[in-house]
Amino acid sequence: MSKTLIVYYSRKGENYWNGSIKNLSKGNTEIVAEMIADITGGDLFEVDTVKTYPAD
Repeated sequence: MSKTLIVYYSRKGENYWNGSIKNLSKGNTEIVAEMIADITGGDLFEVDTVKTYPAD
């Protein structure tokens, strides 16, 4: 039996979404990583930055 680990970095907050800028509680990559985890049964691991990116 193999284990699957989904490692992702996703920027929350102000993001480009559907043609405009929105303030997102979850980043686009996090949403896709969760979909992959649901399909594969894998575990999620979010990579965090040491210094936060500016909101804009």
